[in-house]
Amino acid sequence: LDDNKLLTITNGDRIPMTDNVKLMFEVETLINASPATVSRAGIIYVSETDLDWTPVMEAYIRLRPENQQDIFRGLVTKWLGESNPLNPGHTMYMLLRHTKEVMNVVRVGKIRSMCNLLTGIMTGDGAA
Repeated sequence: LDDNKLLTITNGDRIPMTDNVKLMFEVETLINASPATVSRAGIIYVSETDLDWTPVMEAYIRLRPENQQDIFRGLVTKWLGESNPLNPGHTMYMLLRHTKEVMNVVRVGKIRSMCNLLTGIMTGDGAA
């Protein structure tokens, strides 16, 4: 996407973008991204092995009311386990070994989806 709001596809096609168009891409790798693409799109790449799911979960827990935070931390430790680059936690290990993904999702994405589901369950209509 250049300064003139023209999206250039790999095959050379150019697609003009209007002011009301917003695009968001989630990519698995940045192998084909040019430095211009990275700088214009504001892409930040952090390897899954450098930053695993623990900071994402901790940020979610800190958004919960203070009286729930210790409960959540205990549940995360019990059901998800500890996470580090060599050990993603026992739940992630079980998912890796005993399930087949239809679409690859990184561990951070799985945790973020779980947090969104928890929020919906706890705050939506008919919340527990």
